[in-house]
Amino acid sequence: MALRKIRLLFLSIGIALIAAACNIQLQVTIDIQEDGAGKVIAGVGLDAMAQDKEVFADLESILRTSDLSTSGWDFEVVGKSADGYMWYEASKAFLSPEDIQGILEELTSSPNVFTGWELSIDSTQGKRVYGITGEVDLREGFSIFTDTELSTLLEEPPLGISLESIEADLGQKPEDAVTMQVTVNLPSSGEQSYDIPLGQRRSIDVTGERIHRGNQILGWVIWALMALLALALLMTALNWFLDIRHAKKQPPRRPSPVTSGVPGSSQSSLSPNPQQPSSVRLLVIDMYKIIFSEGNDSMEHLAGHIRSKGGDIREEDLRELHRQGTLGRLSSLDFWTQVGVEGDSHELDKEYVKSLTLRSGAKDFLLAMHKRGIQIGVVTNDFAEWSRALQDLYGLQGMKPWIVSAESGVRKPDPAAFEVFRKAAEVPFHACLVIDGSENVLDSASNLGMKTVLLAGKETDVSSSDHPVIQKLSEFTRR
Repeated sequence: MALRKIRLLFLSIGIALIAAACNIQLQVTIDIQEDGAGKVIAGVGLDAMAQDKEVFADLESILRTSDLSTSGWDFEVVGKSADGYMWYEASKAFLSPEDIQGILEELTSSPNVFTGWELSIDSTQGKRVYGITGEVDLREGFSIFTDTELSTLLEEPPLGISLESIEADLGQKPEDAVTMQVTVNLPSSGEQSYDIPLGQRRSIDVTGERIHRGNQILGWVIWALMALLALALLMTALNWFLDIRHAKKQPPRRPSPVTSGVPGSSQSSLSPNPQQPSSVRLLVIDMYKIIFSEGNDSMEHLAGHIRSKGGDIREEDLRELHRQGTLGRLSSLDFWTQVGVEGDSHELDKEYVKSLTLRSGAKDFLLAMHKRGIQIGVVTNDFAEWSRALQDLYGLQGMKPWIVSAESGVRKPDPAAFEVFRKAAEVPFHACLVIDGSENVLDSASNLGMKTVLLAGKETDVSSSDHPVIQKLSEFTRR
């Protein structure tokens, strides 16, 4: 007679009920992972009375059959649970949802117990929906745990002993001594369990979903960015409209003497513009553009100083390094190193500052402004270290506020540089007068409402300038 395959649950229940007067709990757990793979776990639980039976003394060895291992089942003695039941489990993994039906059929001798088991997975951008359906039919009774052909051949009842004898020993129907629990565990949905008495049929239908938090958050971020972009465009359009409307209402500008807005000037009280306050509370300059004669070509002077110190760098590279440093992205130490000048950075900073030459009339200009009580502030595109060296060398700590691009992170002609200055000075734009050698800088200042004066070089074409023009600082202070 050919050796027939031993079924896990058939073997467990058959031995248990032959021992008599024992209660058996069966569990079938279907554990699904996110990708549709998972495993089926078949568990057998023996009550305290069953554990004391001699027939179960070697149950672990009995269940560790070659049929289990060769069929891909892993056996494990789980141990006692809180209710005193001793649990034994066998598990088998699967990679594809299509394998679930075949694995469940291996648990019993009847193909009618587990039927129609299917797993569906529907994915969208925001979530993944899982669904599992199937039927569990235990109406065939104990025969589902036996080998029918073997029992017929041996002319034995299903469990090798008459059901009447088992019922007499148990004091209850044998069906009542066996319970089966089917549990489905879907990703992020928890467990759902079904208790199915022997002799009954139950349809299983479980659904669950897993939210893709990353995609969900990304979607929120995209919508937020789109909303912000739309708001920015709306604000830009509104600002453009208001600027045009304001410009149409402004009267045409009348040329006026340069010093008409400077307190103490003999012309300050002549022909005031009723549409704009004439009082100047703060004078805004750039040390490199106004006080030093190298102001209009600072790169040429800096390149010459570097060559005199043994360094060498191309003009394009020098301008980029200077821009990075004046934005605070490069220290003076890094600058001197990259241009090939060796030495202590503090001493190199002092030497460079000392190499600058005061513009003719600069001292008289500063003295005249001091006598008239006009506060002078500075907005400059400079290294922080060089600006501090300038203040220390020439005693210019009284010029406030002193806004350095390396510290504020914005360079002229960006209007934000003047906005930083205004907040530090706590004065309105119209109370500030900017003197500079660059028309781009003065255009930015003028657009903010600041008064402007262009300090032009001898060769500068000022015929089309929109700003009052002086050639020398003495023209500004002359009564």
